[in-house]
Amino acid sequence: MHSYIPSTLRRYRNQRHLTLENVSGNAGMSVQHLSEIESSKRDPRLSSIERISDAMELAVMLVPELLAPDIRLYVASQGRVFTSTQSKKDPSNDDPT
Repeated sequence: MHSYIPSTLRRYRNQRHLTLENVSGNAGMSVQHLSEIESSKRDPRLSSIERISDAMELAVMLVPELLAPDIRLYVASQGRVFTSTQSKKDPSNDDPT
């Protein structure tokens, strides 16, 4: 499974003009640890992701895999596009009677 977490954390940190030192200090971890997470050299625990997110005022959200493509599209479009996977016709739900 490919993780978007490391690149997303780095992108948001850079967009907010925060240094590794700023975020790592607020998250209570070393600069090296944060750098290794952002560069995908280390798999972070969920608790570490939450601490980093809190330090950058981001929210961590877990979504069902089925909805992930729609959520990514919504975020990428900055809220301008939303389609619901559930609104698409699913032939397996057709009533044969």
